[in-house]
Amino acid sequence: MISKNILVDSALVGTIHFYAYVFNTDDGITGFGLFPNNGPRPIFYLLNPQGNKISLHFDEELILMVCQQSQFSTLERRRLFREFLDYATKMERKAARLVFRDTKMNYLADSREMVKYKRMYVHFSNSAPTSDFRTIYAG
Repeated sequence: MISKNILVDSALVGTIHFYAYVFNTDDGITGFGLFPNNGPRPIFYLLNPQGNKISLHFDEELILMVCQQSQFSTLERRRLFREFLDYATKMERKAARLVFRDTKMNYLADSREMVKYKRMYVHFSNSAPTSDFRTIYAG
């Protein structure tokens, strides 16, 4: 369970409203993440488990739900992903300044996983029904 402590910012990207929060995990670890539609879990987040190095994490289940529920064309998905990445990078810099001062950061721009998720979102085609997943996104 995550305890959202401080709302830092929010932005609408496509049909998803992302909320940037400073949060704590049940273990008392400080984190910073983007919560889609103000949901209970962040789609991407930074954690400070060791005190001197920030780790980057992604919620693949949420990413898959976004992919499955998106009705945008490939061209629109490229634009929306760029918009999301610009916002996430801006929030990441803000987190480095406000929350994770004097620590080593792993940045989104340097993440191989980000390239994987970009390809997954932009080129996703779903031939199976999405009824197994709860609908949390429109568009």
